[in-house]
Amino acid sequence: MASAFDWEQRYAESEQLFGVAPSELLVAEQQRLKTGGTALAVADGEGRNGVWLAEQGLQVTSVDISATAQQRARTLAAHRKVNIDTLCIDLLDWSWPTAKFDVITSIFMHLPSPLLRQLHAAMWQAIKPGGLILIEGFHVDHARLDTGGPNDPTILHSETSLQQDFPTAEILRLERVPTTVAINGELLGEGAAIHFVARRPG
Repeated sequence: MASAFDWEQRYAESEQLFGVAPSELLVAEQQRLKTGGTALAVADGEGRNGVWLAEQGLQVTSVDISATAQQRARTLAAHRKVNIDTLCIDLLDWSWPTAKFDVITSIFMHLPSPLLRQLHAAMWQAIKPGGLILIEGFHVDHARLDTGGPNDPTILHSETSLQQDFPTAEILRLERVPTTVAINGELLGEGAAIHFVARRPG
């Protein structure tokens, strides 16, 4: 698992590691996002998703392990003339709040299965009744493709694993989709992603 030092190294080698365009899933689900709600952007990196959520009228907390990435997120927010709160922490060590957020996003966050289950449980704890969790990441099928990104199937998502991690959720979207893999502005090819949207009942 990449450490804070590893991510600092990666960000130091690139002016914009993953670009500034928001997640395709978030854009597709824009109509579900309610202006004035609270949002937590998990592992938000340089802020491309957190800033976009703020542009939709949400009160955003952008969380990442890299201080460099969070500084870039604040710079991007200032450039786009929106406000976000940033929090530089290790999500595995964070004291997660209970029922605080209307929206929680996790975009291309990949961890070994036991740690990912732990974070998914924490996300479920932190979402309000009626709130939405949106997850986009590489599908387990991506491991068979030679187009960049992670190729270890044990850290990739599947329909089954997400259903198991959120057993009481109302699933609104769960599908395998093609995705363009781009790192440091270089297009590497087409990969396989998963889109997951779930509502907490209540």
